[in-house]
Amino acid sequence: MLLKKNIFFVILIFLLTGCISNKKHLLALETQAKKSAAILEQETSLRDSKIRRAEESITNLNLELAEAKGENNILLMLRGELEERIAQLEGTIENVSSRSSSTQQNLNQNLQQKDSEISALKGLIAKVNTTLDRHTKLVGALAGDLRQEIGRILQAQYFIETGLEEVRLILLDDLIFKPKSLVKTNDLTLPVLEKLSEVLSRYPTMNLIVVGHTDNAPPVRKSNVDNWNVSAQQAATVVRLLTEDYDMSPSQVMLGAQGEFKPRSSNETDSGKRENRRVEFIMAPQAKDLVRSIREVIE
Repeated sequence: MLLKKNIFFVILIFLLTGCISNKKHLLALETQAKKSAAILEQETSLRDSKIRRAEESITNLNLELAEAKGENNILLMLRGELEERIAQLEGTIENVSSRSSSTQQNLNQNLQQKDSEISALKGLIAKVNTTLDRHTKLVGALAGDLRQEIGRILQAQYFIETGLEEVRLILLDDLIFKPKSLVKTNDLTLPVLEKLSEVLSRYPTMNLIVVGHTDNAPPVRKSNVDNWNVSAQQAATVVRLLTEDYDMSPSQVMLGAQGEFKPRSSNETDSGKRENRRVEFIMAPQAKDLVRSIREVIE
């Protein structure tokens, strides 16, 4: 558009200056042409510069677009990988939850089973304790009966000791035997043994062990080798009286001997020695009866 205006001005000048000489006219045309050419060259350079900047802008935009597309592709790929990983994790969680649920269910079942077993065992223990209590009460009842019956005959020279599983009647040997004798008994011996036999007849499940004891003095008679022999003869004399004269079953009675080796008191004094010379009657429930009772409860 600017070029057309320049040409128009040239023609106008030419018409207006027809009277100017050809030389001046040509000079003017030449000057005007140079100006027009300079203007044209300037406009062309400006246009080219704009075109180059536009092309550079387009190139940069294309690069940015390519980079954006590349980043977008990377983001899409990462998103896909993350979604796949999330799906795997969800599957793992579901499997673990399923196994955990199954394990919890099995655990609950096992706990219920164990609770049932524990309850059953507690019930058995309660029954066993009841059986043991019954035997303990039996021992207590026997001790009470002995105190009552023996107390009617003796005022001293005896002891009754009670434990959880046994009763001990302790008679000093000078109450049972005549001096220096292992077979001859005193007058009070037979009534005491008779009462003992009567009491034990009420408790057929009780065993009786008769044990002889001595002090640490050597035997009076040379025929007795040592105090083992003395204590054994004392126990044998008492057992023979119980089984032969008072009808106690030999299967219910046993004898034992401790000699001087289980004293109740010190052998340094006469009173201690007197207390150590004794016969003990140990009464306890038959083990087989207790075992049978417990077994019946368990089975």
